[in-house]
Amino acid sequence: MRTRRRSAWGLMLVSSLVPAACGSEDPGGDATTSSTTSASTGSSASTSPTTVDPSTSTGDVASTGPGPTSTSAVDSTTVGSDGPGPIFDLGRIPDSPGNSIVPTDIDAVLTADNAYAFGYGTEDEMLNYFGGVAATLAAEIFSCATGPEQYLVPAEDVAEYLYIVSYADQATTQGVIGQFRRLSDTGGMDGDVLYTGDEGWEVCATGVDYNSGDPTPSLMVVNEQIALCNAGMTDPTTTSGGWVDAVGTSIGALAVGETNETPYAGGPQPGNEFPLVCQTLVDPEARWMWFNWDPDDIMWPAQSPFIYPGGGGNPMHDFMVFRLAAEVLPPPPAG
Repeated sequence: MRTRRRSAWGLMLVSSLVPAACGSEDPGGDATTSSTTSASTGSSASTSPTTVDPSTSTGDVASTGPGPTSTSAVDSTTVGSDGPGPIFDLGRIPDSPGNSIVPTDIDAVLTADNAYAFGYGTEDEMLNYFGGVAATLAAEIFSCATGPEQYLVPAEDVAEYLYIVSYADQATTQGVIGQFRRLSDTGGMDGDVLYTGDEGWEVCATGVDYNSGDPTPSLMVVNEQIALCNAGMTDPTTTSGGWVDAVGTSIGALAVGETNETPYAGGPQPGNEFPLVCQTLVDPEARWMWFNWDPDDIMWPAQSPFIYPGGGGNPMHDFMVFRLAAEVLPPPPAG
């Protein structure tokens, strides 16, 4: 099984990305999508993660510059050919009797149609941000060889909330899918897996339009939008009006779609939008997520918020920020 693990120190994700339309789904990866202008080389640019030290942060955001091209992770304690080691201190979980959860490393596996970035931090801000990933071939979304990415959230980092930032390409389909689990720190059994689409997920549609050719949203932009989402005072005609779950409101809801075991009918249609993602990386129980911008009229699976509605502008109100409180991740069994 091929996995691409990204630790908080060793990062192999692009920080300036060109998302591609998945107008031509090709899980084998032989055909490019409708907006692709050059073939994928299989390599990706390397950067150190963008981080904020919560003990000294005043709201300013520090970021690292681009690094060399690499296809192998950087060890967390060494400097190798893939680039420098950490430049910024990561947020650490303070020693406090108020912490009710014994932290352990968190393993995350994610993929998206088309572009996403992963990060974690507090309810108020993301402290660690893994740049972004944009698919230019369908194989980069669905296949075992070049599809889902794997991340490691160290136990000592502040990870009260896990975040997924995502935006689409105004063509065909859009969504995110993946899974999370707490790893045993004693060599025993890991915690139960929690999937995208499970209870606990929320989404905020920011209405800040990112499209093909745009770099992924910066950490500063993301944190500005998290603050607006928390305030819930954004324009109800162009955003979700704050965080919403699957119940939602009249202006939006978290869209939870098909599982990763739904046979693909050969082309996107409501209720059956996506090919299967590599099941050795993403379990069959995982479900696709997106934002439903019109819950009164778009009722999945009869209608689909996972299919681009057309019409120009930004009807889906992306980019999206998904979040999950890390405390809902099941701990490893005791003993």
